[in-house]
Amino acid sequence: MKNDIDTLLPIRSRSGWRFALALFGALFALLVLTRPYFFGDVVEYTLETVALADHGSPDIRLSDIARAHQVAPQVSGVFQLLETDMRAGKQDVYAAFVRGKGGDVYSVHFFGYPALAVLPYKLFELLGVPPFKAFQVVNYAAVFVLGLALLRFFGSGRRAALGLLLFLLCGGALYLNWTSPECVSAACLLAGLLFYLSGAPLAAGLLAGLAGQQNPTIVFFFGFAPLLKLYLDWRPGVGLAANLKAQLTRANVLGLAVGVVLFSLPLLFNLYEFGVPNIIARKFSDPGLISATRLVSFFFDLNQGMVLILPGVLAALALWGWKHEGTSKRALGLFALCLLFVLALIFPAMAVLNWNSGAQGVMRYGFWAAMPLLLVLLLRLRASTRWPAGLLLGLLLAQGAATLHAASYSYVEFSPLARFALAHANRWYHPEPEIFAERMARNDDYIEPHKIYVSAEWHKALVNPGGAHVDELLCGAGKVLAPDTRMVESTRDWYYIDGAIACRPDPNRTERYGSAQFESGNGIALAEGWSQVEHNGGAWDGVWSVGPRSKLVIAAPSGFRAATLSLQGMYFEGNHRTRVRVNGTDLGWLSLDRLPHFALPANSAGKELVIELAHEAPHSPGSGDTRALAFFLRSAELREGR
Repeated sequence: MKNDIDTLLPIRSRSGWRFALALFGALFALLVLTRPYFFGDVVEYTLETVALADHGSPDIRLSDIARAHQVAPQVSGVFQLLETDMRAGKQDVYAAFVRGKGGDVYSVHFFGYPALAVLPYKLFELLGVPPFKAFQVVNYAAVFVLGLALLRFFGSGRRAALGLLLFLLCGGALYLNWTSPECVSAACLLAGLLFYLSGAPLAAGLLAGLAGQQNPTIVFFFGFAPLLKLYLDWRPGVGLAANLKAQLTRANVLGLAVGVVLFSLPLLFNLYEFGVPNIIARKFSDPGLISATRLVSFFFDLNQGMVLILPGVLAALALWGWKHEGTSKRALGLFALCLLFVLALIFPAMAVLNWNSGAQGVMRYGFWAAMPLLLVLLLRLRASTRWPAGLLLGLLLAQGAATLHAASYSYVEFSPLARFALAHANRWYHPEPEIFAERMARNDDYIEPHKIYVSAEWHKALVNPGGAHVDELLCGAGKVLAPDTRMVESTRDWYYIDGAIACRPDPNRTERYGSAQFESGNGIALAEGWSQVEHNGGAWDGVWSVGPRSKLVIAAPSGFRAATLSLQGMYFEGNHRTRVRVNGTDLGWLSLDRLPHFALPANSAGKELVIELAHEAPHSPGSGDTRALAFFLRSAELREGR
């Protein structure tokens, strides 16, 4: 074989059956010795499997929940939440489920993965084996198919075994026993690439279509796999048309078409039942969350970034010597294509609401999206007649260490590496805000702008001036942050304060009104367009606006010349801004939930303030509540000189 990245043809192995038999035996032994790990989207997939096994349809029924209580008591509490909502006849049931057009309840996740688990589930029920080991069977089957793809790719059982070991050390071992489809998506994506590049497009299309059913951005396989093969098969001197024609074979087109059809099944089901191509994207994503901060976090975060699980792979690609100039250039081009593939896989994923989602070390998206980069190393290994022993040993040691590190902590605590960075390089490490807030508090919760997140251990704080009364919360009443406080901007108006928090007396007088003053009328009057004052704790102490207009009247405190006003609160869905008039002066449309303070008209200093609010889109929340809501007011604050 040439020491080059050359046209890929299948390499037949005389001992292939021995490799397949040994791999089957090893996986069977693992299946017997290990237990399923109930994590990830376990509630949805377990209920879907029970439903498909018991009545052959994916709609969730109360009888399915009763059965799931018996066979998966580990998550019984969450089953109960859904059961309570269903018995009450609620339209909006527990968050991970949704009603279809006929009123039946479905998981937001497509049922392709559970459908694969139905047969082993029913078999294990008959044999008295824990039935949800069926998910392990599906995961292990995907790994077995990947082993066959590697055998075809390398033509050697030993090399295929090493390739499979690399897959396991690049996240496969971390997700192998999960009751979620991450291992299937990663193994099928990589196997699909290997099959397509080595001339088995039908197998490739089937695997890619299956992988994309649960993780839809894998649809980019159907563009990048042909592009990668075109690049690897490129024949200089014959022109673009001839090279393209060589790729447009009947087998390639058929394989890709079959894969696209398989991938499209969830889209068609979602359109039929929910009226949208992807109900998860509708309910649990926000394109406004896509940012450079999340992109950097995806690759380099020290808690769940992709780099955590690829250190040896990336180092091997960088350090492996290149003897021929042409080889080096082609390899760089291949790496660039695969990196572009990774970016395509992850870009839509950056819109998910729950960035610090349940993970084992590297985030779930990062695991399967890393497969194109592992492919680059596998191609490099295939093109080499001799594999350098020292480099391979270093590669396996680095990947093994990365796997042990990733397995050593929970997704609601900082990784050992992140803790080291916070302790020794605090000013250089600023995780995506959700990661810092949730891991510091050791819970999986929503990050809220009205809160501050302070770590006394590392002298680091995360604040959002648009939603939190920062100075008072950090320094106490009558004090503000010192002017030399080191602040670093993050994303979505969050910023970090690095170092010990230094405060000073507030040089400007502040008058603040909260729910107690709203209710008593002490200094502030809810003149019109407001509901009853609510005391629900924390962010939900305040009052809702009602109708298209609301009015506040703030008395002029003695000797106080207000320069700025802040109206702290949050909007009801569909509302993002408010038209504000103060003493007859129109201040325009303002996003009150994102604006710390806004200047008052010059002629208002020392006078009573009449504040008129015109709301953008007030409407009823439904469920018997007829109020037309728009803005929830938590507090109002006047300041001098700011």
